[in-house]
Amino acid sequence: MPFQLSDTKNILVRHGLSPKDRLGQNFLVDAPAAQSIVASAGLHLKDAVVEVGAGLGALTRILAPQVRQVYAVESDSALIPILEENLSGVHNVEILNQNILDFNPQSFNLSRYKIVGSIPYQITSPLIHRVLTLTTSPELATLVVQKEVAEKICAQVPDTNYLATFIISFAQAQIVKILKPASFYPQPKVDSAILKIQYSRKIPKDTDLARWQKFLHHGFMQPRKMLNKRFDKKILEKAGIDPTRRAQTVSLEEWIKLFRSYNQHT
Repeated sequence: MPFQLSDTKNILVRHGLSPKDRLGQNFLVDAPAAQSIVASAGLHLKDAVVEVGAGLGALTRILAPQVRQVYAVESDSALIPILEENLSGVHNVEILNQNILDFNPQSFNLSRYKIVGSIPYQITSPLIHRVLTLTTSPELATLVVQKEVAEKICAQVPDTNYLATFIISFAQAQIVKILKPASFYPQPKVDSAILKIQYSRKIPKDTDLARWQKFLHHGFMQPRKMLNKRFDKKILEKAGIDPTRRAQTVSLEEWIKLFRSYNQHT
Protein backbone atom coordinates (compact mmCIF):
# COMPACT_ATOMS: atom_id res chain seq x y z
CA MET A 1 0.00 0.00 0.00
CA PRO A 2 1.15 3.58 -0.53
CA PHE A 3 2.60 5.58 2.29
CA GLN A 4 0.17 7.53 4.41
CA LEU A 5 0.76 11.19 5.26
CA SER A 6 2.56 10.42 8.53
CA ASP A 7 4.77 7.78 6.85
CA THR A 8 5.74 10.19 4.08
CA LYS A 9 6.64 12.96 6.52
CA ASN A 10 8.64 10.56 8.71
CA ILE A 11 10.62 9.14 5.80
CA LEU A 12 11.54 12.59 4.54
CA VAL A 13 12.53 13.81 8.02
CA ARG A 14 14.61 10.69 8.64
CA HIS A 15 16.61 11.43 5.50
CA GLY A 16 16.85 15.15 6.20
CA LEU A 17 14.69 16.05 3.21
CA SER A 18 11.64 18.17 2.45
CA PRO A 19 9.52 18.49 -0.71
CA LYS A 20 11.15 20.67 -3.37
CA ASP A 21 8.92 23.29 -4.94
CA ARG A 22 11.25 23.79 -7.91
CA LEU A 23 10.79 20.12 -8.85
CA GLY A 24 7.04 20.22 -8.35
CA GLN A 25 7.16 17.52 -5.67
CA ASN A 26 3.76 16.58 -4.25
CA PHE A 27 3.90 13.04 -2.85
CA LEU A 28 0.81 10.84 -3.19
CA VAL A 29 -0.60 9.93 0.25
CA ASP A 30 -4.04 8.65 -0.78
CA ALA A 31 -4.39 4.85 -1.03
CA PRO A 32 -7.70 4.83 -2.99
CA ALA A 33 -6.27 7.38 -5.43
CA ALA A 34 -3.19 5.22 -5.97
CA GLN A 35 -5.39 2.19 -6.66
CA SER A 36 -7.46 4.23 -9.14
CA ILE A 37 -4.32 5.31 -11.01
CA VAL A 38 -3.12 1.73 -11.34
CA ALA A 39 -6.56 0.31 -12.18
CA SER A 40 -7.07 2.80 -15.00
CA ALA A 41 -3.87 1.58 -16.67
CA GLY A 42 -5.43 -1.86 -17.28
CA LEU A 43 -2.24 -3.69 -16.37
CA HIS A 44 -1.30 -7.29 -17.24
CA LEU A 45 1.56 -9.49 -16.07
CA LYS A 46 3.23 -9.21 -19.49
CA ASP A 47 3.31 -5.41 -19.38
CA ALA A 48 6.33 -3.15 -19.04
CA VAL A 49 5.60 0.12 -17.23
CA VAL A 50 7.57 3.35 -17.18
CA GLU A 51 6.74 5.15 -13.95
CA VAL A 52 7.10 8.93 -14.07
CA GLY A 53 8.34 10.51 -10.86
CA ALA A 54 8.73 7.42 -8.67
CA GLY A 55 9.26 9.61 -5.59
CA LEU A 56 9.37 7.45 -2.46
CA GLY A 57 8.15 4.31 -4.25
CA ALA A 58 4.55 4.36 -3.03
CA LEU A 59 3.02 3.75 -6.44
CA THR A 60 5.92 1.56 -7.54
CA ARG A 61 5.11 -0.99 -4.83
CA ILE A 62 1.58 -1.36 -6.20
CA LEU A 63 2.70 -1.55 -9.82
CA ALA A 64 5.47 -4.14 -9.43
CA PRO A 65 3.37 -7.23 -8.53
CA GLN A 66 1.02 -6.60 -11.45
CA VAL A 67 3.50 -6.34 -14.35
CA ARG A 68 6.60 -7.90 -15.86
CA GLN A 69 8.90 -4.90 -15.38
CA VAL A 70 8.78 -1.38 -13.92
CA TYR A 71 11.22 1.34 -14.93
CA ALA A 72 10.97 3.73 -11.99
CA VAL A 73 12.18 7.10 -13.28
CA GLU A 74 13.10 9.73 -10.69
CA SER A 75 15.05 12.90 -11.46
CA ASP A 76 15.81 13.86 -7.84
CA SER A 77 19.03 12.07 -6.90
CA ALA A 78 18.32 12.69 -3.19
CA LEU A 79 15.35 10.30 -3.41
CA ILE A 80 17.22 7.43 -5.03
CA PRO A 81 18.54 5.95 -1.73
CA ILE A 82 14.98 6.04 -0.35
CA LEU A 83 13.66 4.26 -3.45
CA GLU A 84 16.39 1.63 -3.19
CA GLU A 85 15.55 1.09 0.49
CA ASN A 86 11.78 0.94 0.04
CA LEU A 87 12.00 -1.33 -3.00
CA SER A 88 14.65 -3.72 -1.70
CA GLY A 89 13.66 -7.27 -2.52
CA VAL A 90 11.47 -6.18 -5.44
CA HIS A 91 13.30 -7.74 -8.37
CA ASN A 92 11.32 -6.47 -11.35
CA VAL A 93 11.95 -2.76 -10.72
CA GLU A 94 14.82 -0.85 -12.32
CA ILE A 95 15.42 2.54 -10.72
CA LEU A 96 16.56 5.23 -13.15
CA ASN A 97 17.90 8.55 -11.89
CA GLN A 98 17.11 10.73 -14.89
CA ASN A 99 14.72 13.30 -16.30
CA ILE A 100 11.69 11.56 -17.81
CA LEU A 101 11.98 13.86 -20.82
CA ASP A 102 15.29 12.15 -21.60
CA PHE A 103 13.92 8.62 -21.31
CA ASN A 104 14.28 6.63 -24.53
CA PRO A 105 12.27 3.38 -24.68
CA GLN A 106 14.49 2.08 -27.47
CA SER A 107 17.44 2.05 -25.04
CA PHE A 108 15.56 -0.67 -23.13
CA ASN A 109 14.24 -2.50 -26.21
CA LEU A 110 10.69 -1.51 -25.36
CA SER A 111 8.40 -2.05 -28.32
CA ARG A 112 5.29 -2.12 -26.12
CA TYR A 113 4.93 -0.33 -22.80
CA LYS A 114 2.68 1.87 -20.68
CA ILE A 115 3.39 5.05 -18.75
CA VAL A 116 2.02 5.63 -15.26
CA GLY A 117 2.71 8.35 -12.74
CA SER A 118 1.94 11.47 -10.78
CA ILE A 119 4.00 13.99 -12.70
CA PRO A 120 5.37 17.44 -11.85
CA TYR A 121 2.68 19.73 -13.24
CA GLN A 122 5.16 21.96 -15.06
CA ILE A 123 6.22 19.16 -17.43
CA THR A 124 2.71 18.01 -18.41
CA SER A 125 2.70 19.51 -21.91
CA PRO A 126 6.36 18.74 -22.76
CA LEU A 127 5.98 15.15 -21.54
CA ILE A 128 2.79 14.47 -23.49
CA HIS A 129 4.26 16.02 -26.63
CA ARG A 130 7.35 13.86 -26.29
CA VAL A 131 5.73 10.50 -25.58
CA LEU A 132 3.18 10.86 -28.37
CA THR A 133 5.81 11.67 -30.98
CA LEU A 134 8.41 9.07 -30.02
CA THR A 135 9.27 6.46 -32.62
CA THR A 136 7.99 3.91 -30.12
CA SER A 137 5.03 5.53 -28.37
CA PRO A 138 3.32 3.97 -25.34
CA GLU A 139 0.11 1.99 -25.71
CA LEU A 140 -1.36 4.02 -22.91
CA ALA A 141 -0.44 6.70 -20.38
CA THR A 142 -2.17 7.22 -17.05
CA LEU A 143 -1.01 10.48 -15.51
CA VAL A 144 -1.98 12.71 -12.61
CA VAL A 145 -2.14 16.30 -13.85
CA GLN A 146 -3.82 19.55 -12.85
CA LYS A 147 -7.59 19.30 -13.21
CA GLU A 148 -7.69 22.47 -15.31
CA VAL A 149 -5.09 21.06 -17.71
CA ALA A 150 -6.93 17.73 -17.93
CA GLU A 151 -10.13 19.57 -18.84
CA LYS A 152 -8.25 21.56 -21.47
CA ILE A 153 -6.81 18.35 -22.94
CA CYS A 154 -10.26 16.75 -23.11
CA ALA A 155 -11.99 19.83 -24.62
CA GLN A 156 -14.02 19.20 -27.76
CA VAL A 157 -15.41 21.20 -30.66
CA PRO A 158 -16.75 23.91 -30.52
CA ASP A 159 -14.49 24.80 -27.57
CA THR A 160 -11.33 22.93 -28.43
CA ASN A 161 -7.76 24.27 -28.29
CA TYR A 162 -4.25 23.59 -29.57
CA LEU A 163 -3.30 20.99 -26.93
CA ALA A 164 -6.55 19.01 -27.26
CA THR A 165 -6.25 18.98 -31.05
CA PHE A 166 -2.60 17.94 -30.97
CA ILE A 167 -3.31 15.08 -28.56
CA ILE A 168 -6.35 13.79 -30.41
CA SER A 169 -4.11 13.52 -33.48
CA PHE A 170 -2.42 10.61 -31.70
CA ALA A 171 -4.67 9.44 -28.87
CA GLN A 172 -7.97 9.48 -27.04
CA ALA A 173 -7.94 11.24 -23.65
CA GLN A 174 -10.39 10.97 -20.78
CA ILE A 175 -10.59 12.10 -17.17
CA VAL A 176 -10.88 9.08 -14.87
CA LYS A 177 -11.17 10.74 -11.48
CA ILE A 178 -10.74 14.10 -9.75
CA LEU A 179 -8.30 14.19 -6.82
CA LYS A 180 -8.53 16.77 -4.05
CA PRO A 181 -5.41 18.52 -2.66
CA ALA A 182 -5.51 16.33 0.47
CA SER A 183 -4.42 13.37 -1.69
CA PHE A 184 -0.89 14.84 -1.72
CA TYR A 185 1.85 16.10 0.57
CA PRO A 186 2.35 18.97 0.46
CA GLN A 187 -1.12 19.86 -0.72
CA PRO A 188 -1.22 21.64 -4.08
CA LYS A 189 -3.38 24.73 -4.38
CA VAL A 190 -5.58 23.20 -7.09
CA ASP A 191 -7.51 20.00 -7.74
CA SER A 192 -5.82 17.27 -9.76
CA ALA A 193 -7.14 14.66 -12.17
CA ILE A 194 -6.23 11.15 -13.25
CA LEU A 195 -5.93 11.44 -17.03
CA LYS A 196 -5.96 8.36 -19.25
CA ILE A 197 -4.44 8.73 -22.72
CA GLN A 198 -4.95 5.77 -25.06
CA TYR A 199 -2.69 5.80 -28.13
CA SER A 200 -4.72 5.78 -31.35
CA ARG A 201 -3.00 7.72 -34.13
CA LYS A 202 -5.31 9.45 -36.61
CA ILE A 203 -2.92 11.53 -38.71
CA PRO A 204 -1.16 9.78 -41.62
CA LYS A 205 2.01 7.88 -40.73
CA ASP A 206 4.10 9.90 -43.17
CA THR A 207 3.13 13.23 -41.56
CA ASP A 208 6.05 15.54 -40.74
CA LEU A 209 5.33 15.84 -37.01
CA ALA A 210 7.38 18.99 -36.45
CA ARG A 211 5.54 20.67 -39.34
CA TRP A 212 2.16 19.42 -38.05
CA GLN A 213 2.87 20.83 -34.60
CA LYS A 214 3.99 24.18 -36.03
CA PHE A 215 0.91 24.28 -38.28
CA LEU A 216 -1.48 23.74 -35.36
CA HIS A 217 0.33 26.36 -33.27
CA HIS A 218 -0.11 28.79 -36.17
CA GLY A 219 -3.80 27.95 -36.48
CA PHE A 220 -4.52 28.48 -32.79
CA MET A 221 -2.35 31.58 -32.38
CA GLN A 222 -5.46 33.79 -32.26
CA PRO A 223 -8.22 31.29 -31.42
CA ARG A 224 -11.01 33.85 -31.10
CA LYS A 225 -10.33 35.44 -34.47
CA MET A 226 -11.56 34.13 -37.80
CA LEU A 227 -9.35 31.60 -39.59
CA ASN A 228 -8.84 33.97 -42.51
CA LYS A 229 -6.62 35.99 -40.16
CA ARG A 230 -4.26 32.97 -39.96
CA PHE A 231 -4.62 31.33 -43.40
CA ASP A 232 -5.16 32.52 -46.95
CA LYS A 233 -8.83 32.39 -47.94
CA LYS A 234 -8.06 30.17 -50.97
CA ILE A 235 -6.34 27.56 -48.77
CA LEU A 236 -9.35 27.45 -46.46
CA GLU A 237 -11.87 27.20 -49.29
CA LYS A 238 -9.90 24.38 -50.96
CA ALA A 239 -10.13 22.45 -47.67
CA GLY A 240 -13.88 23.11 -47.57
CA ILE A 241 -13.65 25.34 -44.48
CA ASP A 242 -15.60 28.57 -44.11
CA PRO A 243 -12.98 31.34 -43.73
CA THR A 244 -15.12 33.07 -41.10
CA ARG A 245 -14.94 30.14 -38.67
CA ARG A 246 -12.71 30.15 -35.59
CA ALA A 247 -10.04 27.62 -34.66
CA GLN A 248 -11.88 26.14 -31.68
CA THR A 249 -14.76 25.05 -33.94
CA VAL A 250 -12.59 23.03 -36.34
CA SER A 251 -12.58 19.23 -36.05
CA LEU A 252 -9.45 17.10 -36.37
CA GLU A 253 -10.59 15.80 -39.76
CA GLU A 254 -10.91 19.38 -40.99
CA TRP A 255 -7.47 20.31 -39.62
CA ILE A 256 -6.00 17.38 -41.57
CA LYS A 257 -7.68 18.58 -44.78
CA LEU A 258 -6.46 22.12 -44.12
CA PHE A 259 -2.95 20.82 -43.47
CA ARG A 260 -2.91 19.15 -46.91
CA SER A 261 -4.17 22.33 -48.57
CA TYR A 262 -1.68 24.44 -46.62
CA ASN A 263 1.25 22.22 -47.67
CA GLN A 264 0.29 22.48 -51.32
CA HIS A 265 0.51 26.27 -51.18
CA THR A 266 3.63 26.77 -49.03
